[in-house]
Amino acid sequence: MCEALAERLLDLHCRLLSLYILQDADCLDWENEKPFFESERGSYIIQMWWLYMQGIKEDLWNTVPPKMAQRVFSGMLNESLTILTVRYTQSLPSEARSNLLLVDISNLLLCVAQLLPATCDSADEYVNVRSTGKNKILRDIHVKCQELYLCFLFRGATLDSLNKVFKKGLENNELFKPKSSGPAAWITFSLPNIFKNSVTRITQLDQQKSLAIELMVLLAQPQPNWALLLKVLCGKKFKILQLLLQEFMEKSNVELKRPNPKSVDCGNLLCAGDGSCKDVDTSLQTFSPAHYHDLIMAATEVILYIGNDEEIKEFLVEVVMKYPGWSKSFERTNLWNQIRFPWYEAIVNVASPILPLIGETVINALQTGATMYQTMSLIIACLSQFWDMLDSALLRIATLFQDGIPSDVRPVSDSVLMHILVSALYSHLISMSENVSTKKEVTFSTKKIEESPASDSAHTIGWAALAAAESLCSIDEDHKHTDQITEFLNEVQESKNDFSFYTDSGSNRLENNQQMIEILVSDLLASTQGKKGLKTLFHFIKNNSEWLYLKLGVSEKQESFVPNKVQCPPEPLLHKMFHIGYRPFDQLLSEQLKPNWLNLLQTSMGVTSEKVWMQLRCRWEFRTPECSTLTSHEVDIVNQLCLMLK
Repeated sequence: MCEALAERLLDLHCRLLSLYILQDADCLDWENEKPFFESERGSYIIQMWWLYMQGIKEDLWNTVPPKMAQRVFSGMLNESLTILTVRYTQSLPSEARSNLLLVDISNLLLCVAQLLPATCDSADEYVNVRSTGKNKILRDIHVKCQELYLCFLFRGATLDSLNKVFKKGLENNELFKPKSSGPAAWITFSLPNIFKNSVTRITQLDQQKSLAIELMVLLAQPQPNWALLLKVLCGKKFKILQLLLQEFMEKSNVELKRPNPKSVDCGNLLCAGDGSCKDVDTSLQTFSPAHYHDLIMAATEVILYIGNDEEIKEFLVEVVMKYPGWSKSFERTNLWNQIRFPWYEAIVNVASPILPLIGETVINALQTGATMYQTMSLIIACLSQFWDMLDSALLRIATLFQDGIPSDVRPVSDSVLMHILVSALYSHLISMSENVSTKKEVTFSTKKIEESPASDSAHTIGWAALAAAESLCSIDEDHKHTDQITEFLNEVQESKNDFSFYTDSGSNRLENNQQMIEILVSDLLASTQGKKGLKTLFHFIKNNSEWLYLKLGVSEKQESFVPNKVQCPPEPLLHKMFHIGYRPFDQLLSEQLKPNWLNLLQTSMGVTSEKVWMQLRCRWEFRTPECSTLTSHEVDIVNQLCLMLK
């Protein structure tokens, strides 16, 4: 059924494009001796095709399943390019209409470069690097765009430039040498804001520029691609997260109380009921302190989960230590305080997998008559028993902060690790006491609890959780649990060597390793905190992408601004119609686009002399060399090229 619907949609839009959008008698009258529209603009068909493709993409993204939308859109792009490629490469324009051909092809290539990311899954597919040929439609699009680019190049280059390049002989010409492993030639021409200099190999591309290309592909997808998002966030040594932390830690590193999460089903399709669908407040136009708090916390969580010791120290610990007041998070007397820095909240969240188990065990023990001393001992025993369930990042970040805390700061048992664990458990017990209701949320096996009324049971559970939380604030103050805590910490240090790390652990393991990316992002999405963190970061990137492009050096908007948009307003219709990305239509006419023909003709593209001649012979100079508008020198060049390439 889905396949049939996709085919019908594709057939409908291809018919509309071929029969109506791409037809205009005046624009296609190549033999006319009068210039089109007094040579003041390109043809209507490219502009209307561009507007139609943008509108259809938005409609498909909002109405049909993502994969189907991508398939239909890529099919439309491929089919329309088939028509346009044949039309332009086989046209025989008059002298007056030759410039229209160049303007149309340049507009078309710039448009395709903006539309193509929506059909790709990676930056390599976008720039046609290391293409495996699995996506036949994408391969066809690149081939057709390359044909259009060659048509533009050989029909638009000045006779002087052609003479300088070909007088060296065909065997010494770069054009005929095999294509390098760099981006496709038409892509480097169509993305002037990224490929400002000639790039012949992918290794020559600046790291920030390659990250910007990945970002373009990510934002063009019909739905969030979590694996690609993680790759972008961790790419080039956490470049995006570095920019985010540097910007917001300086301005918004404030302490806020974490809101008590409500596990409520919002009623939408496939809602997980864990509150993760409501993590971004869109009621405001600009970010509030809570938004910044969530962003810093989400960035910290990703660095903790992916980074190795060196990366965590450089990009997180050293950044945190630049700002005053950070050490009070590890002060024992501040243990009860639920108003925390976002980075510390993220560290505490690493311990969340074992908290429900310990919380239930503690309350069950108190209900069966255990004393507070016994309960505290039980907590330490549970920490020792369940320690292996926690991510190794907790021990690594605790060790790094242990080495850097001031001498006047006293964490619980003089251990940052113990302080973090106790702080996490305290928050969980407080949350249990607040969330308890007449509905039984925790079940116990004791007969006494089962027989008691629901309201009494809830009251007892809330009291027990609150009492245990308050006792945690003074754990080991009288040194009654010192030996047990020391034994636990020694066990943790001994187990440190048992962790199996990848030799290239850290952000490097995500480079060109799609399987590893899928595994890591699946683990992150399995937890409520990881899911909320990725959604928060994606929401920020989507609505503040221009700031990131500016920081990565690929934006043509030079004025700086604060990245604080909660919702990015849609582009006006007139802007969509008359602009391609940053730039207006018909840049070749307005001379905003000035091709360096000599450099373009010295790019390795693996073309043949037959293909070169196929385009040159369609130029009006080669069809009518006796034309009076040609100088004698230009006639000589035409004759020499004819002898060489025929």
